[in-house]
Amino acid sequence: MQESRFVFKPEFVQKGPGPNLGDKVLTLDENGDPFKSDATISKAGIQVNSTGMTDKFAISFRWNVEGYGFLYMPADNGGRMYSVKEDSGKKYNISYELLRTRVFRNNSRCEQFRIDGWEPSRECAAFKSLGEQYLDDASKAVNDPDRCAHIAQNGLKYSLMAGEMIEIEKSRYDISRNGSRSDFLFGCDTRAYFQIDQKLFFDLFSELFNYGTITHYLKGDAINFEEVEGEKKFSERDRLLDELLKRGIKVEGRPLYWVHTWVTPDWLKNKTYDQLLKYVESHVREVVKHYGDRISVWEVVNELHDWANENQLNHEQTIELTKLACEVARAENPRVKLLVNNCCPFADYVQEGKWHEKEAKYPQRTPHQFIQQLIDAEVDFDIIGVQVYFVHRTLIEAIQSIERYQVFNKKVQLAEVGATSKGVTLEFTEQEKDYTGLPYEWHRHWDEELQADWLEYIFTYGYSKKFIEAANWYDFVDPYGFLKNGGIIKSPKGDKKTAVSRLIKLQKQLNNT
Repeated sequence: MQESRFVFKPEFVQKGPGPNLGDKVLTLDENGDPFKSDATISKAGIQVNSTGMTDKFAISFRWNVEGYGFLYMPADNGGRMYSVKEDSGKKYNISYELLRTRVFRNNSRCEQFRIDGWEPSRECAAFKSLGEQYLDDASKAVNDPDRCAHIAQNGLKYSLMAGEMIEIEKSRYDISRNGSRSDFLFGCDTRAYFQIDQKLFFDLFSELFNYGTITHYLKGDAINFEEVEGEKKFSERDRLLDELLKRGIKVEGRPLYWVHTWVTPDWLKNKTYDQLLKYVESHVREVVKHYGDRISVWEVVNELHDWANENQLNHEQTIELTKLACEVARAENPRVKLLVNNCCPFADYVQEGKWHEKEAKYPQRTPHQFIQQLIDAEVDFDIIGVQVYFVHRTLIEAIQSIERYQVFNKKVQLAEVGATSKGVTLEFTEQEKDYTGLPYEWHRHWDEELQADWLEYIFTYGYSKKFIEAANWYDFVDPYGFLKNGGIIKSPKGDKKTAVSRLIKLQKQLNNT
């Protein structure tokens, strides 16, 4: 067997039974975007034989750091990136490589933030320093892989905690410096209007949110919008919209085009491309005209960056369709703001070669690359939507993935923010599982307080950045959410989770800055 160019070897120093190493690995380019490679992962470690035409790369994979979590973490050769030309044939200790990367990134963020006058708290500085000291000790033990891994694993825990504190503290610093934002939108989806007592819904919703999204899924919605072609269900949504507007709640409509398998009827899947364009043009015109100025923002396309693609469009077609939909919406109502929404911020599907569960027919792009292509094609839209569900990444990587969109000089909405309140993260299609023997994902197994932490940290970050204008929690009430136990209301009876009181407290604090 030919020896791999790169081998990343795990030393399993964790105390628990695991699993301590995930079953997927991503190769990342210098921008942090994943690209297709032949990287493989097993208990023996990670092997990378070929990176195609890419010389410098990093890797990302799930690794269990007891005391922090079992999450995807990047290794980038301490900020240098691994080079096919310079580093081929070397073998690496996983724990040590992860620590080198995290220490480098913590230092880089601190240098960047100090330009704005920020300084870490005593606790943050102490954790950061501990990580650096452990790295020094691990560097002296590189010839003893087991000892090196033990030392590095301890340092990684403290460095991850420091990295998280750096991001949270900087967000709060920016808020204290910039003051309150009366125009910031705290939002959530409104499907619960159809799922619980309507008076109870408005009492709960209006206490928390000044922004609501009304969904128009062709099928798979609380009330399907167009399960049969040509038979659109406006009346129920009109009543919901009128009630939201009466309460001073701004409304986004979504989506005008979304073709995930969950929501796409056969009649739409079976259209030719020319037929599809004609439908999109007619559909967008009719829907935007119907609502007029009552809806302030329209999500034009959702997840079209090579993820939700039941029409199996190639790259040029996705761009052409998006441009057409934006032009029609703009012509019908020049005052409405147009949003392009993206999921899967870390684009795991690129390595897997999947449109959700289907084999992709074309090379795939990341959400960031898709937005760049839309801008290059002069597609006329106003807002970038970024989904910030917990997807087994550190809070650090979640925040920095949002930050990347700032270069496009467009407003950003955190279009869907979500996390579970129980056990481990499961989508609504997945079966419940016994999680008690599994490693926890982030800090501990999910509970209401931890869900509230995710909400607080992401909403705080969004509020702290002037380029971000909204943060939307998804979903409102259990058991109807995308994530199992992902609502902030426990049941249709209206019992509140901890996230509700946490959000109210956060809003009061922000209003007093």
